[in-house]
Amino acid sequence: MGEVGKFKYSCFYLLILIMTLSAGKCEAIAELGTQPMDGLLLGLSISNPIYKDPNIFQLSIVFQNLGKEKIIILPESTRRIYQVKGQGVAKYVPFPGPPISPWRGAFPLLPGQKNEIKYVGMRDRDGIWVLEPGTYDLSMQFIVPQDLAGGYGREFPNSKDQVWIGRIETEKLTITFQP
Repeated sequence: MGEVGKFKYSCFYLLILIMTLSAGKCEAIAELGTQPMDGLLLGLSISNPIYKDPNIFQLSIVFQNLGKEKIIILPESTRRIYQVKGQGVAKYVPFPGPPISPWRGAFPLLPGQKNEIKYVGMRDRDGIWVLEPGTYDLSMQFIVPQDLAGGYGREFPNSKDQVWIGRIETEKLTITFQP
C-alpha cells in the first residue's frame, strides 16, 4: 500500500473512531410537542440524559408561536413532571419565603418566533427537585389558567398583548441519575 493509500485508510479509521466516540455524547431531544395547543408548540431537550451531579444537569424548553398574533409567555408557569421508571423517588422541596412572581421573566413571542430557556441544576421555580438514584421519564408542562392571564392585564394595564392561556406538555424524555 502506497503513502496515499495509507493516508486515506488512516483518515477513514479516524473518522470511524470520532463517530463512535461522539455517539455517547448525543443530546436527548423531544420533538416540539405532540400537538400545538392554541398556536403554541412546546419542546424539551436534555444535554446529559445520564448524569452524576445534579448541579450540572441541563435542560432546555423551547416555546414556538405557530399562531397569527403576538402572545406573552409566562415562563414561571412551567413545571417539571418526573415519573419513576423502576426504582427511585423524585421530591420537590419548596424554598422558604414568598413565592416568585408569576410575571417574572415574561416575554413576547411573535408569530413564527421561537424562544429557548435553559436551566442548569435541579432548581425549579420556588424550590428544588431532589431525585434518588434511578431512571425517570421527564416532561415539562406549561399551564396558564384564565385567572392568571387576567392578573397580567391588571398588573400591566397599558399592555394590549394577549397572555397565552391553556395547558400543554412536552414529550417525555428518559433520564438516569447515577451518582
